[in-house]
This record gives sequence, structure tokens and C-alpha cells, in this order.
Amino acid sequence: MNFFVNVLSIDFLSIVIIGILAVSLIITWSVTRQQKMVNGNFDTKIAEPFQKNIYTRNPIFLSYGIFFALVLFIILFFAITFYK
Repeated sequence: MNFFVNVLSIDFLSIVIIGILAVSLIITWSVTRQQKMVNGNFDTKIAEPFQKNIYTRNPIFLSYGIFFALVLFIILFFAITFYK
């Protein structure tokens, strides 16, 4: 493949990525507006089990914890495998 074909394929992929991002933004915006109209406000009552365990029940904190644990296991695996 020559340079011209590579540049065209990169431009095409860039346009596709920008299109996907634009469609995602529009869909997110419309869903958010629908939720706002249905609820009338943004704040709702938080369930009791989540209030008691605010950090352990939060899926974002759980995701970060699992991710960093996996990264540490991968580093440990490579350290044991390749640096004997």
C-alpha cells in the first residue's frame, strides 16, 4: 500500500469515529432530557443499603479496585515469569 491509500483510510476512519461520537452525544442528550421531564428533578432518595455502605456499593469504586488489582496481578505475573 502506498502513502495515499493509508492517508485516505485514516481520514475515513476519523470521519466514522467523529460520526459515532456525534450520534452518541445526541442520543445521550435526548435520553437526559427525557429523564429530566419524567422525574421533574435530578435528586431522588438513595436506598438505605447504599447509604450505609457508600464506598463499597459504589460501582465506580468497585471498577477501579478490580482494575488496579488486575493490573497488579499482571505485573506480578510478568515479574515472576520473565525475571527469574
